[in-house]
Amino acid sequence: MAHLIPIVRCKKNTMVHVVRLLLTSGDHLRKLTALGVLPGVKIEILQTYPAYVLKIGYTQIALDYEIAKNIIVVP
Repeated sequence: MAHLIPIVRCKKNTMVHVVRLLLTSGDHLRKLTALGVLPGVKIEILQTYPAYVLKIGYTQIALDYEIAKNIIVVP
């Protein structure tokens, strides 16, 4: 079984697969799903500071820590 971690613990320039989204906030969950962050999606981490910049397909999105910590991935 692969090791599940929050995306905020991953290094930049790595590829990860989304496994689950934590349900800590309905607003955060709605924002993530609207941006295309869903279980099964492959994400490239382009930047981790000052914001998390993620590439999903041909789209880049920026998230703050409070929202990004809800994304659980497998490296």
